[in-house]
Amino acid sequence: MSNDINFYVSSQYTLFGIPRCGSGIPPILGVPIEDTVSFRPGTRFAPGVIRSWSQYFEFTPTEDLGIDVLNKACDLGDLTLLQGIVNVNMERIRSVVKEVINKWGGRVISIGGEHTMSLGVARAVSDSQGSYGIYVHVDAHLDSREEWPVGQSLSHATFVRHIVNSVNPQLLLFLGPRVYDKEEISFVRDLDNSMLLLTRDIKLMESYELRNVIRDSLGSYPGPIHLSIDVDVLDPSIMPGVGNPEGFGLSYGELLRVIRAVLDYGGFRVKAVDLVEYSPPNDPGLMSLPAMARLILDVLNYL
Repeated sequence: MSNDINFYVSSQYTLFGIPRCGSGIPPILGVPIEDTVSFRPGTRFAPGVIRSWSQYFEFTPTEDLGIDVLNKACDLGDLTLLQGIVNVNMERIRSVVKEVINKWGGRVISIGGEHTMSLGVARAVSDSQGSYGIYVHVDAHLDSREEWPVGQSLSHATFVRHIVNSVNPQLLLFLGPRVYDKEEISFVRDLDNSMLLLTRDIKLMESYELRNVIRDSLGSYPGPIHLSIDVDVLDPSIMPGVGNPEGFGLSYGELLRVIRAVLDYGGFRVKAVDLVEYSPPNDPGLMSLPAMARLILDVLNYL
């Protein structure tokens, strides 16, 4: 009877039907945070929607490496957060992600939720590893304003400054931004330990050039690596379901070149990967979901 119960009864979907955590490397954690969005809300629904719809997609990554990607992960479910209380939620993300990294093989994939969550993940990486190494920011935006909206110091448009101040990265690598204001581009360019490749730079680079730049950057510092991917880095024709869409973004293939290079050269130094800012209520007909599902599979494939 117990075998029948285990086979026929399920309390909820897991991502792609993978096992609940107890085994599996790396764990996948939903972080449905939405405390500071500045335009179109809806990111808090992403982990649940992705999880429920993932049952209906083929589990095939873009490049066949002969790996069963679903055997490389387990599903932890969603982190319970307090809606609208961003500082409390940052501490909760820090605490839980630190425990996850320490307990399950030294790394975690987090599915947001808004991009502010990466501050909590950065603090968790720093706590778990004893120091913080390289922050890789793949995003249409720099997220480095001093305030946004005016008067709000911590939001999804400012959290990178908080990462700089709270965990002291060895290097910040900005890949794919295409919109910014004068204040934040000056902040990024004035940092002693940052490198910036705009969308147009990545589009103009040959694959080997891009890989060499990323290899040399990651090889310059020995610390742990935190890869944070805002899916609005993709062109809205591919990823319309985001809160802050911007035109002329990366193609999926261009994004995959970036991700593969970071994961290839980062290796096991990559302690955290964040996939953030998908917004199902702003996704007409959930057209972005196949790309989101494929992105998760591709990250697992290259880890």
